[in-house]
Amino acid sequence: MGITTCSKDSYSTPMAENLGAHASIIVLNIVTGSLVRAADSALRVEVERLQNFKEVDENNHAFRLSHNQDFRSHELQIGRRIKQISGNRDSVRAKASELIRLINDPLCPQSISAVTFAKKVVSQCSTQSANFNSTAFSCGHVIVLVTSQVPLAMDLLLAELHKACIYIVPKHVSYSESAISKEYYFKAMGFREEDGKAESRKGYLEGVASYMKLYEALVQTEVSGVQNLHGLKEGWAWISRLLNSLPANIYKAVALNSFLEMAGFALFKTYKTQFRKILNIISRDFLGALESKQNPKLNPIIMKLKTYIDTNQFLKEPERWLLKTSLLSEMAMPEANYSPQQNYHSQQNRQYRNY
Repeated sequence: MGITTCSKDSYSTPMAENLGAHASIIVLNIVTGSLVRAADSALRVEVERLQNFKEVDENNHAFRLSHNQDFRSHELQIGRRIKQISGNRDSVRAKASELIRLINDPLCPQSISAVTFAKKVVSQCSTQSANFNSTAFSCGHVIVLVTSQVPLAMDLLLAELHKACIYIVPKHVSYSESAISKEYYFKAMGFREEDGKAESRKGYLEGVASYMKLYEALVQTEVSGVQNLHGLKEGWAWISRLLNSLPANIYKAVALNSFLEMAGFALFKTYKTQFRKILNIISRDFLGALESKQNPKLNPIIMKLKTYIDTNQFLKEPERWLLKTSLLSEMAMPEANYSPQQNYHSQQNRQYRNY
């Protein structure tokens, strides 16, 4: 393992005064020379989630080796249900119920089913990037309904999102030709490999936008009688960490734009004046920093963010958001005394029972 050292980030702006206490740090890996910018709190959460995911995955692998059973058919059923999620209320309700039944099926350890659920949901971002807007809110609903019954699945899903897109943490890896190779940099940033080389920056940014859309659809989803284990307050923390900790660049801009398009409406409904203050900070400080670079490649994303703020697009419901409100009265809800935390422990105890 590489040795790391941490120091307080000298990069500071008025954002820190408005967005709360999210200490920004730079993590230096002495072996690779890579610099990671992120909020200290975000890195701690990421490490914990990834470690938990690793432990569950390793236990699942050990279980498969010690038992002469093949769960691929069961996993394929979970993947098939996720691919069938669409923007109509009947599909959302039906697929959530079917997935809960499959994940809790005693014929397959719950942890194996939960890992499959997490991986298949996140993979939708890359396989449906062209039309993901039409299904992101539906996926968010399915995630909230499923994880309200299977809390383990939420931790695994968030870990899988961290692995797929570092801006969901959020964090950024700085490149220095004298410190790290381009190959390592692309790997650390999460660029996919295509024909033996890193994907194009355009393809990477499209992926960032898709992963962000899923994440923000999740955090702003509310279903009456069902607890969202990673709700809107997490979205508020995310934008605070992003603005305080990451440098101004196109990656941050694309992540921020997707965030606002998907969750700005819900954030304004909840935080009102405070959300307007964040938009003022974005307009004054972040866009100002981008414009100062005088890079023509930044102009399209700068214009998108400016248009969003100047035309008050956060006052308009995003496309497909209305589907969410039409679902509330028709969803099958858990009993009033249901406790997600209590359910989590009981499920953990039975993951490998009777095998």
